[in-house]
Amino acid sequence: MLRRLKRLLILARKGGEAEEVERPEAPPAGAAAVVRTGEGNPPIHRGPAVVHQPIPSADLDPDAVRIVQRLTRFDHTAYLVGGCVRDLLLDRKPKDFDVGTTATPSQVKRLFRNSRIIGRRFRLAHVYYQNGKIIEVATFRARDGEPDAATEERGLLRRDDNVFGTPEEDALRRDFTINALFYDVGAGNVIDHAGGLQDLRRRLVRTIGDPETRFREDPIRILRAIKFAARLGFEIEPATYEALRSTRDLIPHAAAARVLEEIRRFCLGGAARRSFELMREGGVLDVVFPALAEACRDGRGGSGLLDALLEEMDRRVAQGDEPTLGEIFAVLVLPVIAPRLGWAEPSGGQMQGGVNVPAVVNDALPPGAPRLNRPRAGHARCRQILATLHRMAHPGRLRRSARHALGRRPSFGSARWMLQAAARTLGGRLEDAVSYWRAEGRGVETGRAGSPAGRAPSGPAVEEAGRRRGRRRHR
Repeated sequence: MLRRLKRLLILARKGGEAEEVERPEAPPAGAAAVVRTGEGNPPIHRGPAVVHQPIPSADLDPDAVRIVQRLTRFDHTAYLVGGCVRDLLLDRKPKDFDVGTTATPSQVKRLFRNSRIIGRRFRLAHVYYQNGKIIEVATFRARDGEPDAATEERGLLRRDDNVFGTPEEDALRRDFTINALFYDVGAGNVIDHAGGLQDLRRRLVRTIGDPETRFREDPIRILRAIKFAARLGFEIEPATYEALRSTRDLIPHAAAARVLEEIRRFCLGGAARRSFELMREGGVLDVVFPALAEACRDGRGGSGLLDALLEEMDRRVAQGDEPTLGEIFAVLVLPVIAPRLGWAEPSGGQMQGGVNVPAVVNDALPPGAPRLNRPRAGHARCRQILATLHRMAHPGRLRRSARHALGRRPSFGSARWMLQAAARTLGGRLEDAVSYWRAEGRGVETGRAGSPAGRAPSGPAVEEAGRRRGRRRHR
C-alpha cells in the first residue's frame, strides 16, 4: 500500500513539472484564452463569458425550471440551452424550452418517471406532461472523430458528434453563436462560450468557427441561417454569407425530409416572405426549387405573385392560423403553373378554362422541386386547393348548384385567401371573382338553403355564363 502511494506521488510530481514547462503564456487581462483544435474545428474558448442577467420567472416555463432544479439537486449540471435563451434575451416568447445537462439519458430516466428515452444515433430524454407538452433533456455532446472519406469526396464533412462532452464542448459544436447561449436558472447568469451575446446586440447571424467548414458539415445550416435572419430581423455576417453562397450546391446532399422541414418552418415562423427573398438573393432557391426560381426571374411575373401569397400567409400566421403542408405546396406551385392557367400577366390575362389542374400540378412538382420530399397527403391537398382556386376564378362558368357545392369543399377556405392575395397583384378578372365570392361567401360557406349563393352573379367575370344560359332550351 505504501509503495502504491509513493508511486502515485512521484507520478503527480512529474505531471506538475511537465505542466509548468508546457504552460502557455497567459492572455492579457480581459481577453479570452483561445486554443485551436485543428484545421476546420472551431476555437475553444477557455473560460466562458458569464453575464448576470436574470430573466423574469414569469417568462420561464415552470416545468423546465423544475427539471433544471431537480437535476441540480442530484449533483448534475443543468442549464436552459439554445433557442429558448436566445428568444428570451430578445424579449420574444420561446416556442419551446430545452434543457442541457451532464446527466446521461438513463440517469434522467431514473429521476423523471414521466420521461422516455428516444433516438438512435444520439439518445436523449423527453419529459412528458399531461397538457401534451414535451421538454427535451439532452446530455451535453462533444465533437469527435475525423470526416468520413465517402462524404468528403462529395464536398461534405461529416463528423461523429454522438459522444458525451462538457458544456463548453456542447456549445462550440452548435451551428451559430446566437444558439450557443446557456442560462443558469439558479444563479440568473447567461453563459456565453462563443460570443453570442455580442452578435445578439449587433443583430448578426454568425457561424461558430469557419463558416464554409460548418456548412460542409451540414448543408441544412444554410437554410437555418436564412431562417434565423428572416425571423429575427438579423443580418447574415459577411463571411458567413459568402460561405453560404459558395456551398449552396451541397444542399441536394442533405435528406429531402430535412429540407422540407426547414421550408415548412419558414412558413410557420411568420417570416416566409423575407425567407424566400433571402433564398432568391443568395441563389439558394435555384438549388431547392429551380422551377420556382425561374418563374421569379425578372419579367416572368412570378415574383410579385409569390410575394403576395407569402405576405398573406405571414399575416394569417400572425393571427394564429397555422398553414397546412398542402397550403405551403400550393403557394410554391401557383407561380410556376400560373402561365398555364392564364394568370401570368397583370389584369389576370386571358384565363384558361378547362385546364386539368391536378395534372398540371403533377407536372410541376416532381421536376421543379427535386429536393422537396412530398408526403402523399400534402401533395393531394395541394392539388385540391389549386383545382378549387382555378374554378373560383371563373364563377360565371359554374352553375348555381356547382357554385354551392364548391363552397362546401374542404379546400374552399384555403383557395379563397389565395385568390384574394393573387387578385391584389394581378387584378382584372381575379378582382371580379374576389368581389363575387366576397358577396356570396357567407352563404356558400354555411351552405344554407335559400342563401345568397342562389343569386345569379353579375359583372364581367360572369358574362359568359349569361350567354350560356341564354342558349338553354326551356320546356
